[in-house]
Amino acid sequence: MRARACIKCREYIVIHPNNPLNQTEINMFEKNHHQHTLITVNLNEIREEYQSSKRNGKGNGDSKQEELNSHA
Repeated sequence: MRARACIKCREYIVIHPNNPLNQTEINMFEKNHHQHTLITVNLNEIREEYQSSKRNGKGNGDSKQEELNSHA
């Protein structure tokens, strides 16, 4: 599973390529971090060092569900 990550804020959002709602969330994440350095990485590469943007209350999804989805 892949994720978009902001190096400055140390936040990430999981990429679900076939989910249009997720694409909107990714666009918002990129808009919020547009002046920062963004990278696309495998989720397991950053999980320990970064935190999900949804855990900060910035997303509108359930963080527990996001974690379950990321392990699938």
